[in-house]
Amino acid sequence: MKHPEHDRLLNEIVTGEELADFREASLQQGLTAIRRQRRRQRSLRLGVLAGVPIVVALGIVFSRSPKPPLRKIAASNASPVAVSSAQTRTAPVKFISDEELLALFPDRPVALIGKPGQQQLVFLDKPAKRSGGQF
Repeated sequence: MKHPEHDRLLNEIVTGEELADFREASLQQGLTAIRRQRRRQRSLRLGVLAGVPIVVALGIVFSRSPKPPLRKIAASNASPVAVSSAQTRTAPVKFISDEELLALFPDRPVALIGKPGQQQLVFLDKPAKRSGGQF
């Protein structure tokens, strides 16, 4: 193709009436799409703003646990049978001295740290690694 023919075809495409119609249709479609997107965004924002108070109100309503009436509580505490059957016997706690506690771990470096009566037993070595599968 020669340059003059190429230029003539290019001028027809760029300056033709069909191009103006195409541009107008394209502009209208773009504006319609932008308006539709703005409407969707506005609807979404309004929905979220309307939903927040509803969610907060439902959270408040469902977070309150029903409290039993005072008469039922007083009646259940007044029953001597329920109190005696609810108590279980536990073995008494045996207190041991510091030396007895340290003697329980003869092969491990341990220390008692803290004020008397508030001491904690601390193991100074690394815990032994356990072989796989055993707990």
